[in-house]
Amino acid sequence: MSGDASVLSDDEVHEALSDELGRLSGRATFTVAEFAAGAASIFEISRDEHGTPTAVGWTYEYAGGVLRIDEGDPWSQALADPEQFYRSVAPKFIVRSPQPLPGGLAGLLPGPRPEVPVYTCHAPLPELLRAAVRESPLVLGYELAVLRRAPAGGGPARLVLTGLPLFSPGETQGCQVSIRVTCEPTDDDGTVFAVVTREPRPDLPRQAQPLRPLQIQAAVVPPGSYALTAVLARPGQVRFQGLPAVLRACVRTWAELEYLVPDQLAVQAPVHLVCLIEVCGGDDRLKQRIYRLEELITKAQTGARPLRVSVVAYGAHGVAWKVEDRPPEIRAWAAPGGKAINALRGLVSHQADEREYLRAAQLECALKLVRERLAATDGRPVIVTAGGRPAHPPGLDTSTLIIPCPGWVDGASELGRLLSLPGITFGALRDPKCWGGVWDQLGQHAAATVDDAVDMESFAAGLGLLAAAQTVPFPVIGQ
Repeated sequence: MSGDASVLSDDEVHEALSDELGRLSGRATFTVAEFAAGAASIFEISRDEHGTPTAVGWTYEYAGGVLRIDEGDPWSQALADPEQFYRSVAPKFIVRSPQPLPGGLAGLLPGPRPEVPVYTCHAPLPELLRAAVRESPLVLGYELAVLRRAPAGGGPARLVLTGLPLFSPGETQGCQVSIRVTCEPTDDDGTVFAVVTREPRPDLPRQAQPLRPLQIQAAVVPPGSYALTAVLARPGQVRFQGLPAVLRACVRTWAELEYLVPDQLAVQAPVHLVCLIEVCGGDDRLKQRIYRLEELITKAQTGARPLRVSVVAYGAHGVAWKVEDRPPEIRAWAAPGGKAINALRGLVSHQADEREYLRAAQLECALKLVRERLAATDGRPVIVTAGGRPAHPPGLDTSTLIIPCPGWVDGASELGRLLSLPGITFGALRDPKCWGGVWDQLGQHAAATVDDAVDMESFAAGLGLLAAAQTVPFPVIGQ
């Protein structure tokens, strides 16, 4: 509707804004004006390098019959003269409030200029403009910045920073797409989920067109494969669903992220963490050991290496009359960390026999069991023992008077054979006042007392469970 014959039409303004946004391309701009009882506003709308509509506004208050204009303002002179206003500002249309306008603003209405429509609206123009921008279709495609494994002349695949298509030009608010990516172990700044567009370069094929960051967020995500859902919230904003962590603003610049992309993915040797836990000594003592081993597994899972965990429980040999001699029990073997923790927690209900032998535990048999099972298991072994009693000797020991192992197992021999395994490390989470003998060897790379505060970061590092992660800043996809 043009001229003074204005009608209340929020919908018409929304439609007019949508039409103008649809015609807006490249570096072009258009302006619209808003006249209210107490102020005049001018909005200049253009598209940024990603094609997202953006508006810059200037507001001039009307007080005491005078429109307050700042010196040097781009529209300061134009608002004082209708001819200059339509020549310099050249609004596509004007939005006015239903209330009567001051004389100076009323005089700027187009009058006989039917080519400049005037719409009377209750809703503020910025609100209508935001709604039109939200619903406007994309003019450039959106992609997720990823690292792609590319062949490298018969050698190891090299990593190339590229884009995985998310949304195409013409798609609008609410569109969503599902993708699958892999997050590799990386540093403490986490994995970056960056939405990018490509610089329109007709002289280059699409894959060679430079990436331009639109939205850069990051989260510390456990290594693994994730099915993501990307939702187009509005032009310029994409939301991701399906991650076990909340995305935050990235602390690194795009240039820093590009620089950090490695040529190749480092091969992280898998680790097999074997937890030997003594179930003797009462419920409180057992809970302490379980708690410390849980801490260790949790810490190890944040490391850079693939991890499998085994849990072997051992108690006292049954030497009294009618006391069953139960062998060490494998509660979990080469299992994920969470399953191993559940196996540890299941030991809380263990009931000790009051007639059990108190001076030693079947540690030697547990070491033999582990040694036999490790031969068929992949991964560098890390053996951590939580307990306190010494092992039984293989025969009569006149110095300690500890009874021999019923199976004549030699714990020192079993430990020596384990020590010969490539890369093996040993840690001990000992009971108070437990040291010397086999426990010095079991704790040769890391040792702590379960009753004291344990620096689990240092303990895990001493065992090689926290190898420095390669910085892999973006998700990875296949060839």
